[in-house]
Amino acid sequence: MDQFSFFFAFYGLILGLAVAELLSGFAGMVRAHALKKLDAQTALAALLTFVLIVATWVDTFSMDRSITLSFSDLWPPILLGTFYYLAAAVVFPRDPGQYAHLGAYFGARRRFIVGMLFAAELVDFYANRYWLIDRYYHNSAGFWAWTVPYNIAIKGCFLALFLVRGRRMTIALLVAQMLLFMVPYWHAGGVERLWMHLLGY
Repeated sequence: MDQFSFFFAFYGLILGLAVAELLSGFAGMVRAHALKKLDAQTALAALLTFVLIVATWVDTFSMDRSITLSFSDLWPPILLGTFYYLAAAVVFPRDPGQYAHLGAYFGARRRFIVGMLFAAELVDFYANRYWLIDRYYHNSAGFWAWTVPYNIAIKGCFLALFLVRGRRMTIALLVAQMLLFMVPYWHAGGVERLWMHLLGY
């Protein structure tokens, strides 16, 4: 087993545990016959967390395979997986007695969940800094027309999710963020290519 395969097995384990936390929380509601009490905010937060974990797993295949088993290379992905795990572990309550008050449960923990997801996004941004610099120098049109506005939208949406209080606005932002994160992976970057084509690039 090479170093990348060893790393991916360990990294995949952390991401897998995060997914298991989400599924376990949802399964708990199924066992308690409480699906009718599933709050839209909780459901969307769980779905967004799931989408982010899957996107991170997909990104791992395109990362630098010369990664070394050292803290300098490993701390960003391990920290990323840890933030996702913590967010996933809190989305659903462990106490079945709280199922009837999911809206209040999520409201009390919204900033923690969003904060963990936002922290993961910032770590991911840092981990991809060399790719961003390379894109700036070798594909400046794509950098300014797509990469910059897309990243502003992602981070702005996270910040809004952290600050807003209204239920409707929270739901709208969760949906928007989930769609934003799915854009780069839809048909292998087809949305970005279409956008660049519409701009004449």
